[in-house]
Amino acid sequence: MTPRRVAITGIGIVSPFGSDPAAFWQAIAAGRSGVRWVDGVEGLQDGPVVGAPVTGFTARDHVDGKSLRLMAPAVAFGVAAAQLAMTDSGLPAGAVDPVRLGAFVGSRGHSSDRQDLLAAVRRASEGGEFRMDVYGAAGLPLVHPMWLLKGLANNVLYFVSLRHNAQGMNNNLSLGGLASTVAIGEAFEAIRRGYVDSAIAGGYESALDLDRIEMFEHSDLATRTEDPCGAGKPFDRRRDGFVLGEGAGMVVVEALESARQRGARIYGEVLGYGAASAQRGVTDIGPSTQGYAAALTAALAVAGRTPDAVFMHGNATPAGDQAETAALKQTLGSAAKKTPAPAIKSMMGNTFAGSGALEVTAALGALAGGWLPPTINLTEPDPACDLDYVAGTARPARLETIALSNVNLGGGHAALVVGRVG
Repeated sequence: MTPRRVAITGIGIVSPFGSDPAAFWQAIAAGRSGVRWVDGVEGLQDGPVVGAPVTGFTARDHVDGKSLRLMAPAVAFGVAAAQLAMTDSGLPAGAVDPVRLGAFVGSRGHSSDRQDLLAAVRRASEGGEFRMDVYGAAGLPLVHPMWLLKGLANNVLYFVSLRHNAQGMNNNLSLGGLASTVAIGEAFEAIRRGYVDSAIAGGYESALDLDRIEMFEHSDLATRTEDPCGAGKPFDRRRDGFVLGEGAGMVVVEALESARQRGARIYGEVLGYGAASAQRGVTDIGPSTQGYAAALTAALAVAGRTPDAVFMHGNATPAGDQAETAALKQTLGSAAKKTPAPAIKSMMGNTFAGSGALEVTAALGALAGGWLPPTINLTEPDPACDLDYVAGTARPARLETIALSNVNLGGGHAALVVGRVG
């Protein structure tokens, strides 16, 4: 069987720049920062944090109240993004045989709302020390009965497949920072090989919940800057880690031939996908040159094209940015110096499991609009990071093909290639 071509016909996002793709593209092209002080995280002892929160989003506009009671906040991001993508695709309900409609969702794993426990903890600590007997007798009745279930790793997949009657291949990918990249890649392969005809694919995340904030406070991975305007400096010699972000991105992908037959608006085409694992040692975490290069090389081999630009993972960690720079040189050879390589996390922080899908959305806007997004806050380049990262401001460009890479803390790497439909 000849592999089928795979079109992107629907986009749904929840982001620091809102939930309208046109507004998202405008913000990215303008080099706006979605980073700000984030206050009001219940239970956080140290006051506000620098982060990139979702804006312009009300969960009840997209999710019914009964279902919402069973969702942690980040789960609502993912369910809403999938609904927005399906609406945007114009794919009529029932137009696809349910067993030929798939769902591929990337998540970080369990994301329960720990704030649900705080009332019980406070009740048990009223005497100045925590008492387990009081917690059990008077505290637990204050806990949401579905607390543990609200943030299960597969909650979004459950709600999405149920709501849209996706009875084909369903896959939940708890892969952290590369989860939505892999989800879109796996959907691409499923359609390409004929296992399904259409699919909803993407991912969601909030790194601004209490658990994640406290976890990264004790790491060397997240920025410690107290200047939101300058936070997130990929490839800059002063970089000190990523900004905690949140959001979701979902796309509808379908066989190009059937998309054309139904007269669908086609944003672009998924051309290639690759993944690799390259852990260096038991105690090492995060990216490696070998992993980046292997994933990107595999994706480009499937696509059979040379990219006009590569959207970098650009996490602004000292070792990660150097590894990614070296990987692009290894993959593209002498062409690496001539290939624009922006990092949009400089504007919207690290949305982990949502990153890849949001970066695909940015790439589709760039392909259609003929512009390259900038890497902001890059004013003092690291000599070891010596590629064209489109520092400062966007620039016009004729683009046919864009590649993008993502990585997780466990050493997993994934890459996608998207392009204009010829």
